[in-house]
Amino acid sequence: MIKDISFEFFPPRTEEMEQKLKQNIGALIDLSPRFISITYGAGGTTRYKTHKIVSKLIKETRLNVAAHLTCVNTDLNEIDEVIENYISIGVKHIVALRGDMKDLGHFIPHPQGLSNSVELVKHIKDKGDIKVSISGYPELHPESQGIATDINFIKSKVDVGADQIITQFSFDTENYIKYRDTLISQGINIPIIPGIMLIKNFNGIKNMSNKIGVKVPNWVDKIIEKENKDTQKIIAEDFAITQSEELEKNGFEQLHFYTLNESEIMINISKHLGFYAKNNIT
Repeated sequence: MIKDISFEFFPPRTEEMEQKLKQNIGALIDLSPRFISITYGAGGTTRYKTHKIVSKLIKETRLNVAAHLTCVNTDLNEIDEVIENYISIGVKHIVALRGDMKDLGHFIPHPQGLSNSVELVKHIKDKGDIKVSISGYPELHPESQGIATDINFIKSKVDVGADQIITQFSFDTENYIKYRDTLISQGINIPIIPGIMLIKNFNGIKNMSNKIGVKVPNWVDKIIEKENKDTQKIIAEDFAITQSEELEKNGFEQLHFYTLNESEIMINISKHLGFYAKNNIT
């Protein structure tokens, strides 16, 4: 049974997008998510926007807000400043990621910064009682040197205090199950939360998947070629519902949704998972 859901949003670029984000978050509040997270852009490009939206949400809502943090293009003093600012506004949960360069090229550590996400997790945990989520990859990260290396890397993050794993999305639900079972078999016992992408545009999600190493099944190309936008929307919703239900049947108790700053599909998925009934929403 799915006991908890959580949502990810990205900082809006314009005033109009900010108002739309506010409306969509407002529409999802009564689903009582365990937390919502606000992302950093590639290269740390949305640092100040992330802080702004996190601060607003903490002040204006009852939500548990997790803020993303990366160590891309950032020296240690700047990382300390961000963490201290987060703590000062009431952040108790950080999603710690190494992050990607703005051009998505090979990661280059800042000479006065941190070299990887293990160091970042440790640095955050050394600052106080902060919950830290880390990333996991049901399909190998483009820079991966193999599953054994990946597992050892996750173990290193757990050893320095990581509290839970939020996975990258996958079109193949079996990948989540195999990934969880592999980690558990290797003694990794922190929660493993599947990350599910809510598809807004099949062509856009195909391009994103190709950049980050997520395999795109043939049926996606067929949908792009043959179906209009309205039909694509129905297919995307059905896919997310089916994937959620399959994960529920296979013992997952929490799901994390990459919302793309939308709410409609998420509300429909929640109905299927029983969250409206659970929270007595009419």
